[in-house]
Amino acid sequence: MSESSLSSSDVIEIEIANQRCKTAVRAVRRADRQLLWQLLFQSAEEALEFATSCRASDQPITAHKACELAG
Repeated sequence: MSESSLSSSDVIEIEIANQRCKTAVRAVRRADRQLLWQLLFQSAEEALEFATSCRASDQPITAHKACELAG
């Protein structure tokens, strides 16, 4: 999951999905469906709040930035 492989023209999708007893927020490159990063949250509400902030960002959320935002 190399962040250096992202270009400014890549379209990144933020997805929310159930993952066992937690909720996952994932970033997937649209062109090839490559998983870029995934974070797990205890509740769907936390995952939705995080995903909403990612989608509202002006810049793509890298794995490093996602970890910083999640705290």
